[in-house]
Amino acid sequence: MGGYTLQQLQPPGYDQWIVPVPGRAKAIPVEGMSAGAVDTARRIERLLPFYGSQVPVQALWLDVAVDSGVLQVRHTDDTITRLPVAELAGVLSGSDGDPAAPAELRASMHELHAAGAVLVGPDEYDGCVVRPVLGKPQRPGDPWLFGGDTAAGPVPKTRAADDSGSTV
Repeated sequence: MGGYTLQQLQPPGYDQWIVPVPGRAKAIPVEGMSAGAVDTARRIERLLPFYGSQVPVQALWLDVAVDSGVLQVRHTDDTITRLPVAELAGVLSGSDGDPAAPAELRASMHELHAAGAVLVGPDEYDGCVVRPVLGKPQRPGDPWLFGGDTAAGPVPKTRAADDSGSTV
């Protein structure tokens, strides 16, 4: 339990995985390559420590979204809001109140993604949407649960009782 990679757990829509040769981005001469190709190769190299030997295409989308300064987040009611990365940095700030550094913020987002706590999907405008996961599979083949999924409601819909025995 918990020892499965993101790829082994087969998130929905994650059907393209990049299998780079480690160190390749450093070994490829940049002359003759487009700026986009160089940027992508460098991103893949930077993502390898988070995802291992196979990087989902969605990790590249997430990385570009972090650079854009705004993340789109799909909520449990299926609405999408925009979260400025600077606000997220404030949430992830250290005890001294300073916002998380850009590298720390990027690392935190990829750690959450690689752990399956959030998934990334395309939006309708060549961007991506971050979707929090409410129930990650325990093993390959188990379902992924998101807000609004009927299977995501194992918690009884009863009201909690306070110490006096009345419902809250």
